Amino acid sequence: MKLFGRKKKPNAQDTIAKQREALEMLDKKEQFLDKKIQHEVAEAKRLNAAGNKRGAIACLKRKKMYVDQQSKIAGAREKIEMQLMAIESADMNMQVLDTLQEGSKTMKEMHRGMSVEKVDKVMDDINDEMMVSQEISDALGQSLGDPVDEDELLDELDELENEGEEEALDDLEGLDDLDTPSKSKAGRKKVSADDELADLEAAMV
Repeated sequence: MKLFGRKKKPNAQDTIAKQREALEMLDKKEQFLDKKIQHEVAEAKRLNAAGNKRGAIACLKRKKMYVDQQSKIAGAREKIEMQLMAIESADMNMQVLDTLQEGSKTMKEMHRGMSVEKVDKVMDDINDEMMVSQEISDALGQSLGDPVDEDELLDELDELENEGEEEALDDLEGLDDLDTPSKSKAGRKKVSADDELADLEAAMV
C-alpha cells in the first residue's frame, strides 16, 4: 500500500516549464559569478600596485574558484538545454501523432456509413432520375394535336392573298358604279336650270 498515493505521471509541459526556470536561474548565477570574477581581478590589480602581493594572490585564487563554478554551471546549462530541446521535440511529435490519430478516428467514423457500393448506387440513382427528368421535359415540350404541314399552310396563305386581290377589284368596280348616277343627276340638274332660265326669258317678253 502506497502512503502517498499514486505517483503523478510526468507532463511534458510541466517538465519544459521547470527546465526553463532552471536555465533562467543558471543564467543569473553565471552573471553573478562573472561580476565576482571581474571584481577579484580589479582588486588583485589594485593590491599588486600597492605592493600587497599576498592580497593580490588571494584575489586571484577566489577568481579561479569563481571561474571553476562558472564552468560547471555552463556545463549543466548546456545539458539542460539539450534535454529541453529533446523534450520539446518529443512533445511536438506526440502532439502531431495525437492529431493524426484523432483525424484517423474521425475519418473512420465518417466512413462508417459509406462504401464504394453505396456511392455507386447513389450515383446510379441520380443518373436514373436525371434520365426520367429529361424524358418528362421532352414529353412536356411536344406540341399537342397532329403535326402541321407547312406546305399546306403556304397554299392557304396564297389563297388568302388571291381573295384579297379579288375583293380589292370588286371594291374599285363598286366605286365606278357609284360615280355614274352622280354624273347623270348633275346633268339633269343642269338641264332643269336651263329650262327655268328659258321660261323666265319668255315671261319677260
